[in-house]
Amino acid sequence: MAYAAGGTIYEFDKTTGEFHLAAGHNMSEEHIARVRAQPIRLGNPGVGQCGERREAVQIADIDSAEPSPMVDILRRTGVRSVLSVPLLHQGEVIGALAVRRTRPGAFAPEIISLLEAFAAQSAIAVHNARLFKEVEDKGRQLARANQHKSQFVANMSHELRTPLAAILGYAELLTEGIYGALPAKSTPIVARIQSNGTHLLGLINTVLDLSKIEAGQFTLSLSEYGLDNMVETVRTATESLAEAKKLAIKTDVAEAMPIGIGDEQRLTQVLLNLVGNAIKFTDAGEVRISAAARGGRFAVAVADTGPGIPLQEQHNIFEQFHQVDSSNTKKKGGTGLGLAIAKQILEMHGGRIWVESHLGQGSTFHIEFPVDATNVKHGVG
Repeated sequence: MAYAAGGTIYEFDKTTGEFHLAAGHNMSEEHIARVRAQPIRLGNPGVGQCGERREAVQIADIDSAEPSPMVDILRRTGVRSVLSVPLLHQGEVIGALAVRRTRPGAFAPEIISLLEAFAAQSAIAVHNARLFKEVEDKGRQLARANQHKSQFVANMSHELRTPLAAILGYAELLTEGIYGALPAKSTPIVARIQSNGTHLLGLINTVLDLSKIEAGQFTLSLSEYGLDNMVETVRTATESLAEAKKLAIKTDVAEAMPIGIGDEQRLTQVLLNLVGNAIKFTDAGEVRISAAARGGRFAVAVADTGPGIPLQEQHNIFEQFHQVDSSNTKKKGGTGLGLAIAKQILEMHGGRIWVESHLGQGSTFHIEFPVDATNVKHGVG
């Protein structure tokens, strides 16, 4: 394009109906400032007209063009002719491309065709850049919202635990007879307060764990532990729950188990969750805990004789707030967070969790993790 003085790309703002300078070639700072200070609307000479008509528009001679502030700016910079082509995406105007020359005269058809082809490619680039920016903006907004949510959940969990701890404390004092013997009718009521309060405290602690995970504040405290002792602790803690439902709870732990290094409290939390779930969803039969060590890793399985889990749900149950959609699940209750937190704890140990299940034949949850988690990168995610 002989005698070309430069080119300009504009973006179109649909909300204001104006074109704004996005990039320019061979433009002085003064020229750029003047163009940016002068909005170009649909229908204005040159760029505005090409956007309104959705086709190439040329001003062969600036001196004979319809008067406008932008024409005046072009005349001052020595421009004599301009070709403007719209940037279109799916029929919508998203910008414009303009080429300036220092001599008057119509642009040749091949030049117009070339600029239209370039405009088509530029439209795709501008559209993709907009999408990328929108994704970035949405990502930042979601990150901020998630941070605020996690902080809110953590604060509320702390606020709820304080009065709840007082309620449980007074209930225990009443049970112990500190304030005198309870009437016969009051004893089961206080026991129910303790039971429901303890359950609520467990739910609050679970939600607090989730908020810590999302805030990146969930850490492990490594120490030596015996997996056989952990299994026995969990069996003892859940035995009364199993007996209440007339279920057998059995253990099968290999002999001569190595000493583990990991977060004993968190791993016990995982095993308690699995065994508690197995008891909760099993109405007849047994729950069995088996544990062994092989290849430097512990392998633990919790099997039940419950209703089983549909194949399409077996992956989703490890997601936050997900519960199998059935009347039985809804009746049993829960937050849908326990397995998600268990998965995070195991992954922080360098381990994993999965389930094998068939409808009507029970479920077996498997967990596997290193005997020594010292050299594992204890990140969350």
